[in-house]
Amino acid sequence: MIGFVDAHAASSARVVGMSEEESIPPPGNGHDRRRDVIAAVITCSAIGAAIVHMVKPDLKIDAVTAALLAVAVVPWLGALFESIELPGGTKFQYKQLVDRIQAAEEHTTRAGHAADDASRTARLAFVATGSADHEGPPGSTVSETIAQLATEYTQVRDRMESGPERTSVMEQIFANLVTATRREHDFDIERSLKSDNPGTRLAAYARLYGRPEADHLDTLIEAVLGDEQRAFSQYWGFQAISTIVDAAGVGRIRLGDVDKLETCLSRLPRDSDRIGVLARLIAKVRAR
Repeated sequence: MIGFVDAHAASSARVVGMSEEESIPPPGNGHDRRRDVIAAVITCSAIGAAIVHMVKPDLKIDAVTAALLAVAVVPWLGALFESIELPGGTKFQYKQLVDRIQAAEEHTTRAGHAADDASRTARLAFVATGSADHEGPPGSTVSETIAQLATEYTQVRDRMESGPERTSVMEQIFANLVTATRREHDFDIERSLKSDNPGTRLAAYARLYGRPEADHLDTLIEAVLGDEQRAFSQYWGFQAISTIVDAAGVGRIRLGDVDKLETCLSRLPRDSDRIGVLARLIAKVRAR
């Protein structure tokens, strides 16, 4: 029964090695804008100094002042020059050092997201194994069990403080939803995805994560994008999208939806665990 979750755990575990397709889209041309601004400031300062010198040629600046001004300017020149060599052989290497530091930070961040993703999916597989026989209260139907779990998720999210303990409880609920929704043959996926109730939408994500159906992909993407303020729900929504793409092929996702996903990615907090799964999904689709 839980083989599908184990497959996800194995698949996610393989991403820890990282690959080029997992790279997060670059932030754009912010570096170029900063360089232009710094260049303009330095140019204006130089012109201002020349004007002051023409107006007051007797004004003297001692060596200490000149040295301090140079020290103040030096850290900002990295955006303009690869390196600066001063008399005496002292050489400042800027851009290469900054690029290496940024590349190392991005690689570390991506590796951390991938490892967290693999660990989280494996943990869900373990939790789901223990909940395979979850049937809800005695005498309840499967649909009633799903509704109860959806309500429980909403209550936990509203009442518990954000943190590992709440996440662990919600993972148990999601695992139970994966099990329950697979047993509900009349589960209305489209209606659940369009529901205003976040717990009901999570139930739909659980169903599509455990039993991917490409016919619901467009509605799923729309629902998941609307859950940006619910990190846990959106995380598993992205996982459900990725599961469908893996099962049905990248051609099933529309380019317009990919653009929307990229916009969502650009807004996510840098430390969000949603970045890893979403960046890999986008890279996979863009590579087609």
